[in-house]
Amino acid sequence: MKRKKGNIDTGILIGLSLAAIVGLMVYLFPTVTWPSPGGRYDVGLKIIELEDKSRQDPFADVTMSRRLVVDVWYPAADTSGNRRSPWLRNAPLFINSLASNYDLPAIIFQHLRTVKSNSYIEAKPLMIEGGAPVVIFSPGTPAIVPLYFSFAEYLASRGYVVIGIEHPYSAAVVEFSDGTQVHFSRERAEQFPGAHSFEEGVRLGMELMADDFSFVIDELENMADGDRLPLGFLDTDRIAVFGHSGGGGVVHFLSLFEKRIDALISFDPALFVMTDDELKVGMNIPTLIMETGNWLEREEAGNLHLLTNSGEVKPYLLKLPNANHPDFAMLDHLSPLAHYLGFTGTFMTSGGEEYLYKSINSFLEYAFGERSEKEFLETLLSRNDVKLFIGDRQINE
Repeated sequence: MKRKKGNIDTGILIGLSLAAIVGLMVYLFPTVTWPSPGGRYDVGLKIIELEDKSRQDPFADVTMSRRLVVDVWYPAADTSGNRRSPWLRNAPLFINSLASNYDLPAIIFQHLRTVKSNSYIEAKPLMIEGGAPVVIFSPGTPAIVPLYFSFAEYLASRGYVVIGIEHPYSAAVVEFSDGTQVHFSRERAEQFPGAHSFEEGVRLGMELMADDFSFVIDELENMADGDRLPLGFLDTDRIAVFGHSGGGGVVHFLSLFEKRIDALISFDPALFVMTDDELKVGMNIPTLIMETGNWLEREEAGNLHLLTNSGEVKPYLLKLPNANHPDFAMLDHLSPLAHYLGFTGTFMTSGGEEYLYKSINSFLEYAFGERSEKEFLETLLSRNDVKLFIGDRQINE
């Protein structure tokens, strides 16, 4: 039968609509391609639980010792027979928790359930002469350690052991092997024993997480006990700490009293609960701070200028005007929606992620005496859309 001019076949219209919907879903919820870490070593991953019997957990509903989960990435000698770790090891739990804490619909994270990383669970560790240097990190609050997977794999594939601390009640969710789940709650900060305000609670929480770092450093030798990690596997004379946002504030507070750390990296550190007198102490170890375009405008930044212009060792401050605060947590890997919703900037999608990782690796080599300052600065200055300062002195105009 002949169609009349001007009429549209309903079947064609439905077909085009379905194709458009499918195309939109593929674009917004793509099959994530995990970036290769690119180093000379394969990467292993162990999930280790620790218990500090010398401390009570002030957030817990019952009297109990402070318990931690740590994710340990390391250079692997053999990955045959080991399965690759998923990005989110308990996908439903992590997805629902992330969605709740960031006020986003859980459906936008569902495509992440099947994403595999480049890390092999319980792979045999590779012994490196002299031991592997250690990088211990704390994510932003209430982010989770797996959001920094790519950063950890990059360093582990280059010979570092990277330890991510899952701080109970500060991470979106922490799950222990016995099934216990601990969820983030903003109200918990105000309920912290001795806290009379949210700010006081955050301050006490920061002190608690700094003590978590010191406890993990205490446990490094116990972790290398021949069972979990080989004897002599870690070089505990080369320890760096890294933190993003709330975790960045924690590592700066930690540096006031923890003398076993040799280098510090922070992304948009939240310093608002540190006093001016504490910030005026400044840094006495090599320090690299990265700051996104609008971070100083936020109250959480605190007096970053006071920190960078004090102390014996002036920090290297890298300003990234085209990056946003959540960029450091790999949100560009989740979905293009992250950009359209204003979470991410244009920096990471224009080669910024590789630049960040190269800069971190170069800084650590410089801090541990394996690279000259000149070579390190050349890496930082390899992009023309960043501003580099040493203290308050700008290096590039």
